[in-house]
Amino acid sequence: MSAIVLIPLLVIVALLIWQRHMMIAGVAGAVVAMLIGGIGLTQATKIVTDSLPGMLTMLVPILYCSTALAIAKTGGFKALLMLSERMCGERLYLVAGAVVLIQALATYAAGLGAGNTMAIGPLAFAIAGAVPQVVAGMAIVTAASFETSPASAETATTTKIANIDVPTYVDQMFPFTLLFWAIGIAIAAYGVKKHGTMLRNNQLAATSDINVPLSEIIRKAVAPIYFISIVVAGKYFNAFLGYPVFTPIFNMISSLALAIVMTRMPMDSVAEEMVQGSAFILTKLFSIGIFLGFINILSAIGTFKYIAGLTASAPAAIFVPAAIITGFVVAVPAGAYSVGVISLIMPVLAEVGLKPFHMGLVALAIGMGTQMSPVQINVASLSQTFYMEIQKVCRNNAPYLAIMLVVLCVLGLVF
Repeated sequence: MSAIVLIPLLVIVALLIWQRHMMIAGVAGAVVAMLIGGIGLTQATKIVTDSLPGMLTMLVPILYCSTALAIAKTGGFKALLMLSERMCGERLYLVAGAVVLIQALATYAAGLGAGNTMAIGPLAFAIAGAVPQVVAGMAIVTAASFETSPASAETATTTKIANIDVPTYVDQMFPFTLLFWAIGIAIAAYGVKKHGTMLRNNQLAATSDINVPLSEIIRKAVAPIYFISIVVAGKYFNAFLGYPVFTPIFNMISSLALAIVMTRMPMDSVAEEMVQGSAFILTKLFSIGIFLGFINILSAIGTFKYIAGLTASAPAAIFVPAAIITGFVVAVPAGAYSVGVISLIMPVLAEVGLKPFHMGLVALAIGMGTQMSPVQINVASLSQTFYMEIQKVCRNNAPYLAIMLVVLCVLGLVF
């Protein structure tokens, strides 16, 4: 296979760096790939259209996104901020760290991150606004969690390729999961302590008002507290009850019903806010699905297999760091599904002797790379939560994730 298959990927990366729209970058890369690989229009059309349905059937992020935004309209997250201010005073950085920890735990329990981001992210935003370190901290702990969770598709795929059972893999990786949780929490807390509030005038911005009765604040905060709780611990509640009560649909309906009861907002208004809240996430999922189709054309001509093959030929002394870097780099343009990236490169690395533990480090690198990918659903959720353009989220996360890549390379050398 010739290095010419790298050209389409380089075209896409260059256009993204030059801040071209991801659709423009995707089309340009796909056209170059079609010319190089001799892929006809009929085949390319099928590749792109086959990629779209998978994104639009991601039910949990859609439901949780619309539910969170409807609850925000009732004043729930604003009430949570006011309650936090009264409890912690000026030490909101402690609340920021706690919220990032909740995100980590929720993602680890559920095995996916975007839906949790839509439930928990508004609280993170309500604390201090779009603090860069909070956005990055949320991304770091999310990636570390879904790549090593016993409930995630990423773990299932990695362990299958590595021929290792899930409990053993999870136990091996858990100390490193905790490491990245600690890093993400520390980054977020430091950012809030350094910047203070970065809130602007919007529907979530809150200012402390000592004249608001505590009882009113608590009443309005009940719905978001309930919603976050069942997102984080619903799996364990179901296990305790012996029946799957807390499903995404039930979580949505019960949370909105509670918000209506506690805030006395008309149910028709809450229902409309929920429908309107789904518009952003559906739009982003559509665009991400189309872009993923363009990326899959590159996969069809062997671009990612070629990259994995280059890694496999690296000298033994740097083979593991090279594999880690490869996973990270491939995930940036192709990270809509980190499972897909794992499936693209892990088999080649397994064939040349990469150990299961090192595959876990590569999986973590893939997860980190996805958090600066313009086609990743959790990045889209962060964009919605913090009122930032997707490209801005990617640029915001890039320096922090680059540091995480260095940490992973060091771990690969040491262990």
